[in-house]
Amino acid sequence: MQMIIDGKKTDAGDGKVIHAVNPATGKTIDTFPSVTKEDVDRCLEAAQRGKRLWAATPINERNRILYRFVDLLEQHAEELAQLLCREMGKHIVQSRAEVLGGVDTFRAFVEYGRFMDGETYPDPQASGLGDVAFTVREPLGVVVCIVPFNFPVTTLTYKIAPALVCGNAAIIKPASDISLTLIRYTELLLEAGVPGSVAQVVTGPGATMGEYLVDTEKVDCVSFTGSTEVGVRLTQLSAKYLHHVLMELGGNDAVIIFEDADLAAAAKEAVMLRAKRNVGQTCMATKRYLVHNSVRRRFTELLVEEAGKLRMGDPQDEQYDLGCLVSERAAQEVEDQVRHCIDQGAKLLCGGQRNGAFYTPTVLGDVTADMDVAQNLEIFGPVLPIIGFDTEEEAVEIANNTQFGLNGGVVSGDLKRALRVAAQIQAGTVVANGMSLWRRHATPFGGYKMSGLGREGIRSTMEEMSQPKIFVIKGI
Repeated sequence: MQMIIDGKKTDAGDGKVIHAVNPATGKTIDTFPSVTKEDVDRCLEAAQRGKRLWAATPINERNRILYRFVDLLEQHAEELAQLLCREMGKHIVQSRAEVLGGVDTFRAFVEYGRFMDGETYPDPQASGLGDVAFTVREPLGVVVCIVPFNFPVTTLTYKIAPALVCGNAAIIKPASDISLTLIRYTELLLEAGVPGSVAQVVTGPGATMGEYLVDTEKVDCVSFTGSTEVGVRLTQLSAKYLHHVLMELGGNDAVIIFEDADLAAAAKEAVMLRAKRNVGQTCMATKRYLVHNSVRRRFTELLVEEAGKLRMGDPQDEQYDLGCLVSERAAQEVEDQVRHCIDQGAKLLCGGQRNGAFYTPTVLGDVTADMDVAQNLEIFGPVLPIIGFDTEEEAVEIANNTQFGLNGGVVSGDLKRALRVAAQIQAGTVVANGMSLWRRHATPFGGYKMSGLGREGIRSTMEEMSQPKIFVIKGI
């Protein structure tokens, strides 16, 4: 497949390509360009024209085009789901759910955009009308949407839908080796009538290409989802231009499970949302299970039992529960991280086996609060470490002893206690009586500390990707 610059499908200037490999089979399914600096410069120049064109397009016309895209996305949902499944190994059922979720989310942004009103400020000093001020919201200009591999359709939609609804031009940068689905997504945007200078997609290595796109005065906003390390680097590059930045970064989310919790339900939900869903490749999934010592053994037994029920295999085959990780390299990293945990004293209770890009659901016991996995080591795979505690205060201290603060959870039979403890957890979202993996498109999503800057959600992102302008009429 080719990237799309200024409405035209194009190869890289030097002809270099990246092979898109199906991680489940190890076979190449297609190639896409490895962009050059000159290609990025052309893209940025086109976006300068695009931001003026799209901002000048009447809102009703923009909405008609975007509604048309939503219809096209829904019509091509199965095609995109199959492509997503093949290029990243996501289970086909989950791939379908992601694409159809993108349809609903994009439609919700367009709907909200129809009713974004300004505000009026009368003059409190005047006996009559006096000076009257009112606001309108204007686009920022050019928005760079840098998208991770794990939920490419979902994450892009949360970025590009508000960007386009607000009248911005958008440049899409997919993950380095997961780009086919988003190239097709962009093709549908253009088919719906979005001008070629308004929605573009460029592909290639993130380490260099991200800097090409951010280290320039020709962009106005950078919306990035990915690792904290890369997010910090992009923020540093943006600082000298005062780019508006939205950073949704890493997490090492903790859930506190008290002795009066429904342990069977908690174990089932933990395995479903941590191991089964996207094979643990989810930023807000629970990655630390803090369990009261009086029930830790029983919860551990239930967790191992639930993990053993999962069937791993071909992600395109619906009879299996989960597929593989995004690449063999990613699975090797999880394998190394688990070995590191064991070297520090953790006990392997089940799983811990790798076959290519497949990694079995893994439960780690005897994890202590001083181990790396209990603090800042984010394992992006189906690994469930169990940490014991004795008091409420100790549990909160362990939960907060990390650089991250994305999501969290508290499970207890006492709702008042659950909410009391939730209030003490330093995280952007805290779930009472459930695991940490929770997000809705209407709610502001984002993290504390090194988990990010800004919030994503319908109202939140629409405000982030537009700016208020005050008009004043004097002496009425």
